[in-house]
Amino acid sequence: MKLSREFKIGITAVIALALLIWGINYLKGINVFKKTATYYVVYNDISGLIESAVVFLNGYKVGNVAGIDLELDNPDRIVVEMALDKRIKLARPARAVIRSSSLISGVKDIYLEIGDGPGTHAEGDTLQPEIEVEIFDFIDPVVAKIESLVTSVDSVLMVMDAGTRANLQDAVEDISDVMASLKQSLQPEGSLSKSFANFESVSENLKQSNENITDVLNNLASVSDSLKRADIKALIAHLDQTLMQTGALFKGIREGEGTAGQLVVNDSLYRNLNRSLASLDSLLIDLKEHPGRYVHLSVFGRKDR
Repeated sequence: MKLSREFKIGITAVIALALLIWGINYLKGINVFKKTATYYVVYNDISGLIESAVVFLNGYKVGNVAGIDLELDNPDRIVVEMALDKRIKLARPARAVIRSSSLISGVKDIYLEIGDGPGTHAEGDTLQPEIEVEIFDFIDPVVAKIESLVTSVDSVLMVMDAGTRANLQDAVEDISDVMASLKQSLQPEGSLSKSFANFESVSENLKQSNENITDVLNNLASVSDSLKRADIKALIAHLDQTLMQTGALFKGIREGEGTAGQLVVNDSLYRNLNRSLASLDSLLIDLKEHPGRYVHLSVFGRKDR
């Protein structure tokens, strides 16, 4: 059977189109002849991820990003479609982490992290999204702030007069001198270094005396507990009553009440007592010198003198 020219052209066009599709997918890293399973991930920011990006599992390529679609009614949802090797089983809960493959190129790929189960994800499931924070995410804002600060400093220096700039230079030199002094003080023979050494020695002594300090604190706690248990209020009330009674006693003495009061305020009682004591003393002396006047002992009877 003779084929027409149009049929040959059509067959050639179909083959060329198939080769073109295969070539494009090959360049994207997609093997159209390998069976794949589709999974989805929803991000709010894909951070530079593009279609045909590689999907890795434990460092091994298991698929590609087949498509990226932004939901127009909800811009915070970006749906990423992944075409994975159909033989791969993803234990629940699996996560799809967007991570840089190279710090220089900034290329982003997806790294799968599977869970411990139980169960596995079925084809068409939506995996948990995650974006790995990178060092440039911290460096870029810092660099921007530094640039802004440098610009501000330049603006300030431009409006300064010569005297102000000279004062600023002097302040910088003073700070430099302070830093040099501080550096010298931190040397092994410097004052700060010696102070730190002394502090370390004191700390070591405190550590060695820790047991004694503990005993002292325990004794103080015991005394505190004893004082707490004592009836301090009743003791103070009793002391107050005693002081009041003592005050009343001294008041009576000052006013001449009782014998003690008469001795204090009335000197006649003192003089009479003094004379009585003097008479008693004379009597005792006379009794000692002339006992016969007061005691009479006789075998034959009394004899008058």
